Amino acid sequence: MDTTALTPAEPEKEPAPQPSPPREIELKLELAPADWKRLARAPFLAEPLAAAAKAKRTEATYFDTPDGRLRKAGVSLRLRRTGAKTVQTAKASEGVAAGLFDRTEVEAETAGETPDLALLDGTPFEALFSKRKVREGIAPAFTVSMRRRTLIVTDGGFVAEMVVDEGSVTAGERSEPVCEIELELRAGAAADLFAFARRIAESVPARLGFRTKSDRGYALLAGEASRVVKKIEVALDPAMSAGAAFQAIARACLAQLVANEEALRSLGAPGAIHQSRVALRRLRAAISLFKIVVEDERRRAVSAELKWMANALGAARDLDVQIATMVEPARAAEPDDPDLAHLAAAFAARREAALADAREASLGERYRLMLVDTAAWIEAGAWLEGERPQRDAPVAEFAARLLRKKRKRIAREGADLAALDADTRHEVRIEVKKLRYATEFFESVFATPHVAGETAKEARKQAKKAARKATARHAAMLSLLETLQEDLGALNDLAVGARMSEGFDASDEALARGFAKLARPDAEEAFEEHMAAAVKAHRKLANANPFWSV
Repeated sequence: MDTTALTPAEPEKEPAPQPSPPREIELKLELAPADWKRLARAPFLAEPLAAAAKAKRTEATYFDTPDGRLRKAGVSLRLRRTGAKTVQTAKASEGVAAGLFDRTEVEAETAGETPDLALLDGTPFEALFSKRKVREGIAPAFTVSMRRRTLIVTDGGFVAEMVVDEGSVTAGERSEPVCEIELELRAGAAADLFAFARRIAESVPARLGFRTKSDRGYALLAGEASRVVKKIEVALDPAMSAGAAFQAIARACLAQLVANEEALRSLGAPGAIHQSRVALRRLRAAISLFKIVVEDERRRAVSAELKWMANALGAARDLDVQIATMVEPARAAEPDDPDLAHLAAAFAARREAALADAREASLGERYRLMLVDTAAWIEAGAWLEGERPQRDAPVAEFAARLLRKKRKRIAREGADLAALDADTRHEVRIEVKKLRYATEFFESVFATPHVAGETAKEARKQAKKAARKATARHAAMLSLLETLQEDLGALNDLAVGARMSEGFDASDEALARGFAKLARPDAEEAFEEHMAAAVKAHRKLANANPFWSV
């Protein structure tokens, strides 16, 4: 209901309570058609398959406006035909912040070949579909043809619907095969659903999936191949609990990691390894930042597995950086130097081996199970059980306290940066990175400060002023953190650069000469420059106005 539509003549009228939209708790796994055939022979599926009805053919058409207004709003609209029955479904992902495994959905049986938008009146989708350009612009965008089999899986008090889809998504002349399993919880705990998913992933190489069929269709429409996905933004409600905020942040990080899998495995998309590591670092940072909220017997194990995968990608990423920042510039300056050519070849060979190791890790069972286990812990870990004041406190309170503590620690530990050794300075950099991630995570929590006023108009005016101030302070602090992190990173690179030859053949004289030619003649000057910039940024950070207190 749009409360701004109320007239002054009826201020005392209470708006009718709006029912909570239907929610579904589901989990998706992607696999190859041949792997589904193997899984269908598994003993634990024998009874559900025997009791299941025959597979049904479904044909679905997804609709949007020519300029993609529904996609931009995070909404999909489809008509799915199964036999003589047609069902219209509107579904909103609500962004990853709302959950990877639960989505608002409105379904209704309908007739005809075009959507009946009147069925969305009085639903969370009414505002979007009441817009003239949306209502008048709706047209078919792509089609999904599936052979669908539905099973009911039970185990004690656990009941889940298991839907297996095999088919294709088609957009114009482009088509893509699809085989996926969707598990929807009907009874029991969410942990049971993840345990069953893990059983599947142990039986066949099924992978945790977040791409919807509409995601696939839109990618085909755009002609997108494997693409690199940068951080997924998270919008937090200041009134939500710290525990719910952690889940939203962690889901976004996990979604970014999974979104980069295809690009990572193909090894053809620049930045795939880097963004996969960013997703892992952000997720590990979130677990560390929310430690007091999520502490349980599984937290360390989850974080350790994420660190294992980050390390598996680390060698390739480090070599990418070294080649781009040191080897290639040296080669460009001396293209005919045989020692540098030999060195470049050695780096290239080592990089290829590191890429192969990274790809192998991303294809392995350990990684696949890590994703399922991590998602299970985020959604249904023991940290969610019982009473826990820190978990249930408003995120605004938790975030303000955390941000103050982190900044104070950086101010104390980096008070004399120039006197610190390289390892200790690197530890300060890690804390700076965590505060930077926290600053990004919690931006929306403090973006709209609550300000009182003598009148509603005055309150809105003061709130806008406070919001502008909070936004400016947030941008300033984030800029300082980025600068400090970059300069500390440059200092670390100078320290690491002196050890670049470690691991290469020490008896190779041409290689040794090549490394000698990589030595920066301005290393001392560069060190002093970055140190001065880091000290300046650190001082400004310690004195900056906090965006969490306006």
